[in-house]
Amino acid sequence: MSSLDAVNTEWILICAILVCMMQAGFTAVEAGMVRSKNSINVAFKNLSDFYISCTLFTLVGFGLMFGPSAGGWIGLEPWFAFATPGSGLLAFFFFQMVFCGTATTIVSGAVAERMRFSAYCITAVIISALIYPVAGHWAWAGAFTGTPTGWLGDLGFIDFAGSTVVHSVGGWVSLAAILIIGPRVGRFGEHGRVIEGHDLTIATLGVFLLWFGWFGFNGGSSLAIVEKTPLIIINTALGGATGGLAAMAITWWRYGVPAVDKSMNGVLAGLVAITAGCHLLTIPMAMLVGAIGGSVCVLGASILERMEIDDAVGAVPVHLFAGVWGTLAVALAPEGSWGDGVSRGQQFLHQMTGVVSIALYAFIASYALLWVVNRFFPMRVTADEERLGLNFAEHAAGSSLLDLIVQMDRQARKGDFKDRVDVEPETEAARIAVFYNAVLDKFNIDNDRLEMAMKKLGQLANYDTLTGLGNRRLFFEALKLALNRVDLLGRPLAVFYIDLDRFKVINDRYGHEAGDQFLKEAARRMSIAVRERDNVCRVGGDEFAIVAEGVADIDEAIALADRIHARFALPFELKGQAFQIQGSIGVCVIPPGMNETVVSAVKKADEAMYSAKVAGPSRTRIYQGAD
Repeated sequence: MSSLDAVNTEWILICAILVCMMQAGFTAVEAGMVRSKNSINVAFKNLSDFYISCTLFTLVGFGLMFGPSAGGWIGLEPWFAFATPGSGLLAFFFFQMVFCGTATTIVSGAVAERMRFSAYCITAVIISALIYPVAGHWAWAGAFTGTPTGWLGDLGFIDFAGSTVVHSVGGWVSLAAILIIGPRVGRFGEHGRVIEGHDLTIATLGVFLLWFGWFGFNGGSSLAIVEKTPLIIINTALGGATGGLAAMAITWWRYGVPAVDKSMNGVLAGLVAITAGCHLLTIPMAMLVGAIGGSVCVLGASILERMEIDDAVGAVPVHLFAGVWGTLAVALAPEGSWGDGVSRGQQFLHQMTGVVSIALYAFIASYALLWVVNRFFPMRVTADEERLGLNFAEHAAGSSLLDLIVQMDRQARKGDFKDRVDVEPETEAARIAVFYNAVLDKFNIDNDRLEMAMKKLGQLANYDTLTGLGNRRLFFEALKLALNRVDLLGRPLAVFYIDLDRFKVINDRYGHEAGDQFLKEAARRMSIAVRERDNVCRVGGDEFAIVAEGVADIDEAIALADRIHARFALPFELKGQAFQIQGSIGVCVIPPGMNETVVSAVKKADEAMYSAKVAGPSRTRIYQGAD
């Protein structure tokens, strides 16, 4: 090997390593532009599709792509890479292998957040073993020897580093996949919303990694250090720069703010667009091609959104739309750049032929194969798995954030917010948990205050503030319930109506404060005299009522009235004088089967009370019916 060949081989290897680093860029971009609950799944898809594509391209793809051509349509030697394993061919093989990985990984971002991992692995197999090698053979077969043998390359189609062969192919497969699996839950419809990525910082880092790796992507495609290598590198840098600048300007003008995600995709779209003709275009023209590429990306994303086609990271606008534009833009190179005697119009037709033919093959073949796969093996996760997140649903990969979400969901389902959530310190969810626990604390304090207030309102609504006994409302409610239980208990119900004697005299002579003390004492003594289950209420100024369930007979009701009189008879001191409480008691005894109403029961007890009052102080009368 000559020293020049050695240098060129080293150059190809360095560029291939740079292209390999682009896989890290794709991982960072896609993981940052999806929700955190799916970031691990997306990252693992980027890892898995790379080792799948590398393996299959080695076993099958390279031979199909660069082996001896069958009429310009497909290579015929699967082990072509190892037929004559010279260092130059092996370097070329390595360079093309990482290109295959790039084409394959484009799909992962488009289908993010709802495609099964197993289905994605199948998709990676289809791209790296069937779609990419065949399309690549049409355009690049014979690239190692410098003599085109693929039918598109022989026609004069130019795609220097893969705007169509790599990027549009990945974009067409992405479009087929997302059409089959449909949009993410909640993305479109009446209550549809924009689903934002969780970490645009890491996504921005990914753009820089891709941009840096693109110098190897384009710079190595000449397969040697040539006179145009500096131009290729400069055009690559400027294509990305003007693509990002155009996307930022458009979004700033359209939305009033420079959209971060669309500006990032603008950079990538500019890089995709310049890839096909970076070796032929002048610097000013490269800047224009990159700017239009970024603009096409922004416009294309809007069109997909209006069509309710859900591309999670914008892979289709970046790689497909910008790739088509960049491939056609090769015809804008200076006259004579494409070969002797080729006019600009002829070259445009060559470019259009390549774009259309590869588009038809890549889209139709991938759609048909994925449709069959989906028919027998559903490619999409369930709605519940999607809501849970593919990190956990697909890989059982928990996180502090997921643990926090599970705890919060459990609280929401149970309606119990008494306990604070637990979270490990110094984790991504720790700060969220701190704020959430602060909200819980405030909620529980306010809820306790509300419960106390409601309890107080309940007390005011149902209880007498002076005596603490139930009020008129509570008496009627208690009587209603008791009447409903008479037949169930099989024992009589006794309703007592009590009016205190001489209360007006005490009130007038000693004042209202003394009258209040008199009432409280009377209430206390009645509460002591009755049974524990009996309900004593104050229904008026000096009027009280008792609901006594389950009395044996009239005699037990009379005995209860006698105990009240006995308690009243005990002296107590008021304003320095000894007093006895006197009361007239009317009783209505309601046996089972009477179907008594609340109104009639109260009326009967009241009538009996007035009869007792007429008879004299401290008397009891039982309602005996109309005289």
